Amino acid sequence: MVVCHCKAVTDRTVDAAIASGASTVSEITDRCTAGGGCGGCHRMLESLLAATTVERELAAVSAA
Repeated sequence: MVVCHCKAVTDRTVDAAIASGASTVSEITDRCTAGGGCGGCHRMLESLLAATTVERELAAVSAA
């Protein structure tokens, strides 16, 4: 699914940017350009970051 229409960036590309260490919208923009246009996707990018954070926390708890 396209997340950033200005830059034509998909959720998979954003997920890869997050997996490579992006932890803010600005860092996502630096890695894959999403969020670098009008800013209309910033809420979606923040949601993807939050979901990834929750997944990582759950994985850490399960591994402990």
